Amino acid sequence: MPFLSEFVITFLCRDILSSDSVKKTNKNILFIVNPFAGYHSKAKVPKLINQYIPKELFDYHIIFTEYSGHAHELAQDAKGQNYDAIVAVGGDGTLNEVASALVYSDVPLGIVPAGSGNGLSMHLGIGRSKKKALIRIIQFNTRYIDSGEVNDRFFINMAGVGMDGLVAYKTKLSSKRGFTTYFKGALMESVKYKNRHYKVEVDGKEYDGKFLSVNVANGSMFGYHFTVAPNADESDGFMNAMLIHDAHKIDYFGNAWRFFAKRIHKSHFASSEITTNVKITAYEDSYMHIDGEGYPIEAGEFEFKIMPSSLKIIC
Repeated sequence: MPFLSEFVITFLCRDILSSDSVKKTNKNILFIVNPFAGYHSKAKVPKLINQYIPKELFDYHIIFTEYSGHAHELAQDAKGQNYDAIVAVGGDGTLNEVASALVYSDVPLGIVPAGSGNGLSMHLGIGRSKKKALIRIIQFNTRYIDSGEVNDRFFINMAGVGMDGLVAYKTKLSSKRGFTTYFKGALMESVKYKNRHYKVEVDGKEYDGKFLSVNVANGSMFGYHFTVAPNADESDGFMNAMLIHDAHKIDYFGNAWRFFAKRIHKSHFASSEITTNVKITAYEDSYMHIDGEGYPIEAGEFEFKIMPSSLKIIC
């Protein structure tokens, strides 16, 4: 089966290169590779790019990041250097860094999934295959999608508060990556986690009480097909606020399957709102996540805003 898959991808590459879907002009592309993303080595990434990106059609450069925030700096510098596209090779955190430098510019973002979750890549239908993602780069079809911000911090896929932020934070501190690590971490934390008190204001509605989590989504999932906001649409000009209210832990465990079946919004303890603005007041210290990066937060106010059609992507 792996051999058959390789054959199909190679055939698709040849077919695409000979079709009208590829513009016969040289394009200059920068690949920004995060070697620390995910749980697989990125040493083979340059070889893969050399194999699938035709040199007769594209001039490209490959740079590896060296520290947190480096991808943003590289993209910011490259934005004014006549690149036709900047491609993020990594997970949602890497996409966040690169996209935050390209927002409201004419330089499109390319996506090659190389993280552990790859939530936005999964949501956009790119999936987890680097080879299929590179084929999309070759086709070079672009469109605009929305992005968001929370207290002036950019996000492209999803941000929120509560247990999801704690799990993301603990996962970041772990030396291990992958679905098993994430699932075990989520299971362990859910057993002992105490719901926090928030006030959530959405389009004149007010929800005040304890919540397991409150997520504001542009994309629909964290990754691994774990779908938090089934109704999220990355290009409709709105955000999907998904509130998981206080409930018995047995209810949470009994409805966990709904995340993978894209039906969590049907649970009796969930509220889903389509909106352009969300304000969350945290009455106690908690945890937040922004595009998969978790960290502790102090009590305070957090305002989420949508930025419609603000990011050009290759998809």
